[in-house]
Amino acid sequence: MMTQLSLIIPSYNECDNLGLLESKLSAGFHDKANIEIIIVDNGSTDATPETLETLLKHTTLKTLRSIRVEQNQGYGYGILAGCRAAKGDVIAWTHADLQTDPSDILNALKLYNHQKSNHVFVKGKRKKRPFLDTWFTIGMQWYASWLLKQSLSDINAQPKLFSRDFYDRFLTQNAPHDFSLDLYTYYCAKRYGYKILEVPVEFTDRLHGEAKGGGSFKTKFKLIKRTFAYIHSLAGQLKQTEK
Repeated sequence: MMTQLSLIIPSYNECDNLGLLESKLSAGFHDKANIEIIIVDNGSTDATPETLETLLKHTTLKTLRSIRVEQNQGYGYGILAGCRAAKGDVIAWTHADLQTDPSDILNALKLYNHQKSNHVFVKGKRKKRPFLDTWFTIGMQWYASWLLKQSLSDINAQPKLFSRDFYDRFLTQNAPHDFSLDLYTYYCAKRYGYKILEVPVEFTDRLHGEAKGGGSFKTKFKLIKRTFAYIHSLAGQLKQTEK
């Protein structure tokens, strides 16, 4: 059977979450032979490599595999490494931290398939988020929408799902290697007229570890600075193309 969907799950120092992740994947995707799942060990320095090796030996999920990025070069770099290894006609990604359920991708795929077109981009829409996180998200999406001249909402929500044609067109050359990848991907879909569909997802607390793009105020502040710098960079590129 041809692989229809490749689901990319980047993992950086998430060894304590991987057992539960494998359990959720096995429960939700055991009968989905046309969906391959690629866990990307994105240069982890904890026990992620050993944990993944053990899980893959014992999992009943035949479509689950992993690849290793030897040195972490950013969140986006890990995702793009998974995309390069993907075999599906449709590509998606979500996170390994289980703050959203990986089975949300099945609802996203249903929305995508219902359109009968590959000119579609599906993204998550998070519910039940902490107030401060919601406030930051609204501020960032307002600023990005104003500067980039596109209406953007819940930019970093997972999952993201799109066609291989979209990947070939936008993500093989100029895509950023850090957390800006979500913004860049969404922006490309909006700017070039893809139909944007949203799937509601429940957002829950982490069971283990700290969010790589959040957690402490210091970490959040660094992410904010990088994100706003990238928004300005994209806006500059847009001005150049308009000349």
